[in-house]
Amino acid sequence: MVRYICNRKYLMNRFPEKKFAADMIEVNYAEGPDNGPPMVLIHGLGGRWTSWEPVMGRFGERWHVYAIDLRGHGDSGRVPGGYEFSDYPGEVIEFLRNVVGKPAYLVGHSLGGVAAAGTCASAPELVTAAVLEDPPLYIREWFDESEAAPVFKNLLEIRERNLGIEGTAIELREINKNLSDGAIVRWAQTVVKADPGIWAAAVGGRMYESWDPDAVLSIATPPVLLMQANPDKGGVLRDVEATRAVDLLSHGRHVKWEDVGHGMHNEQPERFVQLVDAFFGQVLKR
Repeated sequence: MVRYICNRKYLMNRFPEKKFAADMIEVNYAEGPDNGPPMVLIHGLGGRWTSWEPVMGRFGERWHVYAIDLRGHGDSGRVPGGYEFSDYPGEVIEFLRNVVGKPAYLVGHSLGGVAAAGTCASAPELVTAAVLEDPPLYIREWFDESEAAPVFKNLLEIRERNLGIEGTAIELREINKNLSDGAIVRWAQTVVKADPGIWAAAVGGRMYESWDPDAVLSIATPPVLLMQANPDKGGVLRDVEATRAVDLLSHGRHVKWEDVGHGMHNEQPERFVQLVDAFFGQVLKR
């Protein structure tokens, strides 16, 4: 059986980090070998490029993989007050235009899915196709009711205390008692690298103020696969919203996994890779 979860040292060696000077910030990203068409991986809120560790190795076998750190995340630059949903496609578009240099396949998780959707709408000529993994497209309507709300509040408080990796790991253990010690440390490393403003924007509602999902989806012309997790297991896209989104997309397809929560590529990496490869493979054949 293929081993999908890469050793961290192996990941860093195979996908070296690089920098790109965008208009507003310096964007940190990792790039794999040129083994096929370009694929750009876009992480979720509070993550960074290493969040794709469970699937990067396998994707790298047949794609030219790029994985970026969004603004305010990882080792990319900070943009105080610039963490609204509508802000995030900016650097993605610049990256596609100036680094990738040709239309790419996008895979975005959560916030990354929102950024990918915005990119499909604003610069469709740069996107061959996109996969949106459980994107919170309509979270503005029910964020306070979501499981994410108390978690984001806790993460904001932890990050504002500047506890360092060890102190942050201790606090994160209180949030999730089921993760392994190694996973907690990796989570702490990611949290410490993020601007606390990203969680402040989400908790305060500023992140969604100028976001109009219906308007975005209705002008997104590339083929899009909308992957929905089970809302009862922590998914952030409800059934009625998924139906609404697919109806608005000109070339949209939808799949729901009843047995997994929000982190679909973490919970089921083999299945995730197979589905993404199958969808993009269909697009390639057209």
